[in-house]
Amino acid sequence: MKIKENRVSLKPTLSLFDATAINVGAIVGAGIFVVTGIVAGLAGSAMLVSLVLAAVVSLFTALSFAELSANLPQEGGAYEFAYHLVSPFTGFIAGWMWVISNTFVGAAVALGFSSYLAAIIPRLPVQPVAIAITIALAFLNIIGTKSSATVNNILVVAKILILFFFIGLGSLRINYANLSPFDPFHPGVLYGAYFVFFAFSGFARISLMSAEVKNPRKTVPRSIIL
Repeated sequence: MKIKENRVSLKPTLSLFDATAINVGAIVGAGIFVVTGIVAGLAGSAMLVSLVLAAVVSLFTALSFAELSANLPQEGGAYEFAYHLVSPFTGFIAGWMWVISNTFVGAAVALGFSSYLAAIIPRLPVQPVAIAITIALAFLNIIGTKSSATVNNILVVAKILILFFFIGLGSLRINYANLSPFDPFHPGVLYGAYFVFFAFSGFARISLMSAEVKNPRKTVPRSIIL
């Protein structure tokens, strides 16, 4: 970190790839895998419609974040946007809403991950493992943004490769009978879209650390769109 005029500024170390991977890593995680099962129970075979609806809403929201990030490339994300464009009090509320919502999101993801791990390793205590994972990742971030970004890059590339392999193998084993009955107007489709958006919301995660991104005015919006 650099200290200038009694102010502490963060050193920009993240590239476009790092920034994009942070967003993708926040989306393609334990959250989306847990949510997929929930949405399947709500929407049935029409869960594909839930995914598309959530993707469309996410797209417009992401474009809004991209435009805001291009005009206010500062650390803080939604807090900074609300603080400067609406009022300091609105920023205060938005900041705390972001903190509280991410506390619940982090807990859900940690529990989801440890639950899957417990399915592989019998008798593994779910809650203590979730707490341990959270502490370990927090410690990794404390060490430095670049080190945590490097670990995230490796995990994201691994997950994407696994998903492509799964899609390729699964496309050869599609059972179209599972798509019947297909009811896109079922009320569960909208409920399902809500849960999917909950998992998709990581698209703007990089806006929280704009000050640590190289050339943030261009890089942050591009990473959000990518």
